[in-house]
Amino acid sequence: MTHPHHPPPIPPPPPPPPPAVLLPAGVNTGTVQVRCAGCRSILTVTSGVLEFVCPSCKLPQMLPPELLSRPQKYVAPAASYTNPPFSSSSPPPQVPAHGIDPTKIQLPCANCRAILNVPHGLARFSCPQCGVDLAVDLSKIPKVTPPPQPQPLALPPPPPPAEEVNEEAIEVEREEDEGGTAGETFTDYRPPKLSIGPPHPDPIVETSSLSAVQPPEPTYDLEIRDDLEESKALSCLQIETLVYACQRHLHHLPSGARAGFFVGDGAGVGKGRTVAGLIWENWHHHRKKALWISVGSDLRYDAERDLADVGAKDITVHALNKQPYSKLDSKANKVMEGVIFLTYSSLIASSEKGRSRLQQLVQWCGPDFDGLIIFDECHKAKNLVPEAGSQPTRTGEAVVEIQDQLPEARVVYCSATGASEPRNMGYMVRLGLWGAGTSFLDFKDFLGALEKGGVGALELVAMDMKARL
Repeated sequence: MTHPHHPPPIPPPPPPPPPAVLLPAGVNTGTVQVRCAGCRSILTVTSGVLEFVCPSCKLPQMLPPELLSRPQKYVAPAASYTNPPFSSSSPPPQVPAHGIDPTKIQLPCANCRAILNVPHGLARFSCPQCGVDLAVDLSKIPKVTPPPQPQPLALPPPPPPAEEVNEEAIEVEREEDEGGTAGETFTDYRPPKLSIGPPHPDPIVETSSLSAVQPPEPTYDLEIRDDLEESKALSCLQIETLVYACQRHLHHLPSGARAGFFVGDGAGVGKGRTVAGLIWENWHHHRKKALWISVGSDLRYDAERDLADVGAKDITVHALNKQPYSKLDSKANKVMEGVIFLTYSSLIASSEKGRSRLQQLVQWCGPDFDGLIIFDECHKAKNLVPEAGSQPTRTGEAVVEIQDQLPEARVVYCSATGASEPRNMGYMVRLGLWGAGTSFLDFKDFLGALEKGGVGALELVAMDMKARL
């Protein structure tokens, strides 16, 4: 039978060092005066006490060895961060003393052999025990890296914003990489056959295929030419558009309707001021009624500004949405002339009594109306000929209907993206691209040929529109 094993009794902990006795200055009772290494106050230690605790800062420390045989009048710093002193012949103690700072490097003093806490990066210092000047030779001590300092908690950085991807620009770059430099794709454009007006303020380019096609000879003489040359309100590029648009409006299609004109300048070229110049030119030919259809009612202020810039500030711009559904030229409304500004939404609007805005405009223009109809941002009339299973939009149908009811009107289509998709060109019935006198019976026949030809067929259409009236 085995006896139960009892663990050996735990020895009692060693008594703590006695606290130092802080006496008034000048008192001499067989004691030793030292300076606390922590709070730097002068302490009076009883004779014979080697280790003690500062009563103020509670820092454990020991009496320096040089004070064991010196008179008490000498005030020396206490060894707060050293091990107990030992001679060079005795081995150093294995247990570190109280006060070792783990954030510093522990190095022995070359004189008294006390283990000192040396801050990282300190090259020279004095031993607090014996006062000897010491230098740190980093080549003879192991490489010690400072312990990591605690860092304040911080929220992770927010993810970077998603980069906007310009798919159109990427596609252009891809085409340039495959087909050559940008200079082989676009060329600078300047009116080749007109020299009226100042240069355009911004550089204008066109595709290389279009630059190979010469426009027709300009034969139209502008009534406002002298005014434009004096005011310089329009650039040579915008004046060229005025000349070819007015020249195109002098022709009729085989169907009997007046031919229209397409302004496909890119954004920022100044299509609004070009339209204002067209209205001002027709005004001088006593065609003092015009319809300006756009995408927003607030663009009326831009139309008024453009008219004023070209010198036509006397032409009144009437907002259709501010007018009742009664006759515009009645004694009550008194809209006898000027520009009627409306949106595509207003074009398909109607009153509770069934009177529509479209019929109101046709009545105001009259059956022999030969003034301007401006379809600004005309791509809003797309989907006149939708894909299979869809219905045509009311906007597209209204745009075609007002052209049918006013066959003598001078139609202008304005859009930077009006021909980007062939299916969306169905409302451009005044361009003469299909129908009588063309190679295509109707728009569906024209669309089928373009879809088979792809982008190359669209480019051929653009080249044909530039070359002919």
